[in-house]
Amino acid sequence: MLRFLLWRLLGLIAIPAGLLLIAWFLGGGPGMVLRGSSTRSGLQHAPAALWRFCGELLLRSSSWELASTRVLAVLVLVALAGASLALLATARWRSRRRRAYVRLRVEPYRTDTASPESLVAMFDALHKRLLRRWWRRLALGQPSVSLEVHHTCTPSSRLEAVQPCYDSPTVWLAVTCPRGMEGMVQAALQTAYANCRVRRCAHPIGVPPAVLRLKKQAEFIKRVKVLDRFEHERAPPMNRLMTVMGACGQPAFVQVAITPTPASFERLAKHLYRRQEAQVSRERREHLQPRDRSMLADSELRGGLDVQHRALFFVDIRVVAPDRGVCERIASELRAEGAENRLVERGTALRHGLLGLYGRRVQRGEGNPLPSLRTGVFAATELAPIWQLPSIDYMTVPFERTPLPLAPAPPSIFRPRDGNGTLRDAHGAVSIHVELRKQNTAVPGTVEQGKSSYLVASVAEDLQRDRCAVIVLDPKGDAAEAAVSLVPTERTCTLLDFARPTCGFNPLAVDAPADVIADYVVAALKNLFTDVNPIVLA
Repeated sequence: MLRFLLWRLLGLIAIPAGLLLIAWFLGGGPGMVLRGSSTRSGLQHAPAALWRFCGELLLRSSSWELASTRVLAVLVLVALAGASLALLATARWRSRRRRAYVRLRVEPYRTDTASPESLVAMFDALHKRLLRRWWRRLALGQPSVSLEVHHTCTPSSRLEAVQPCYDSPTVWLAVTCPRGMEGMVQAALQTAYANCRVRRCAHPIGVPPAVLRLKKQAEFIKRVKVLDRFEHERAPPMNRLMTVMGACGQPAFVQVAITPTPASFERLAKHLYRRQEAQVSRERREHLQPRDRSMLADSELRGGLDVQHRALFFVDIRVVAPDRGVCERIASELRAEGAENRLVERGTALRHGLLGLYGRRVQRGEGNPLPSLRTGVFAATELAPIWQLPSIDYMTVPFERTPLPLAPAPPSIFRPRDGNGTLRDAHGAVSIHVELRKQNTAVPGTVEQGKSSYLVASVAEDLQRDRCAVIVLDPKGDAAEAAVSLVPTERTCTLLDFARPTCGFNPLAVDAPADVIADYVVAALKNLFTDVNPIVLA
């Protein structure tokens, strides 16, 4: 119902817009543009010109037929403008519905940490890699990315279908992006965290029971978050957010849906900042006493500079939990710190509770189709304090980190052309050259670090080569069993298990006379045992 009313409202807006465009033509707008003069006066007198034109049609026309023809032409132009806007809105709606999103779980390395500058650079990279040119954005819309913080524990009845279930409480991070852009998003994350990896989430997100949104209270040129270097190095804001989510004891997650703004918003930010500067200067000129100078205004102007010349995003911060109370407790941590601006709550009782508009958006991690142009714009410097990795020593709530860094192999490594190698790095399959396999190879490492797995992978590659005999000596047995399972059917395999011997030789089964066999057996036993009685073999 709301979408139906929205399209009808766009049609009503298109009618006066088309009439104003026609009035601009009648008021000499094209001529003013060609002469280089300002078109503001033409726009101011456009309604009068339109009214005068309609009066001339009705009073001075020689015939009613000519007047009706001209009015009909005007209506046709208005209808064409409305139809064009309707087609454009339909194309954007279809593109948005067809866009597929994937959810990726973030797997950081155990020593991954980032400075405030690298976090801002990460969001700048996300902005440039997602941003579409204005004509593509106008016709097909702009895809978005969401950054998420999940807390999972023993699920409640209302959220058991929303999040994957784990036996113990844990916190993990995720990113959603359009399908096909997983590599670009991972590259942007590695701008701040060099060894960070992403992988597909095995469990989808269900329909959220309760959603709470956070927006800026004042216009977006006033900062809402400040990333302090010393505070970030001591305890990042993510530590406190994860602690509060763990203290609630309920499965919940925070979703930050970000959509790059067009380049025109950077000019809008500069215009709003200059307007604020002019207002402060005007107020100071009216007060002749120096003591009337406001230090608060100076602080707001200095803070506004942090938003200028930065990547800007349409941001929708969503807190999803089993009920509104849990959402408010988690949102209180996000609202705890502010700057010249602050975050305020925006309920979704009508749009989500009654109309169910946020169910699909939260599941896909997609931004709003009609974002807030005044209070929903954040700079990259404001997003950095909202989403980042916790500190390395964070242990309040379990947070999993991978023990292996994402280090690519050196350029001289051998890479098989068929794509099947011993191991894989960030760029594909790698292996040891055939000539180097004839030499010795040492693989040191502690327990459960992958030494046996490397051995099995090396055996599997050698078994595919012709004229290559593979001999595996395994004191434990598990690697040998894995190697036997990899032997192709056309190759012969001999298994010697000294724990359960099933092979040997019988010296009495030699093809020779019995007395000769007896003499050789007795001689062999005499050489082994000298101080024994004579042995008689019957």
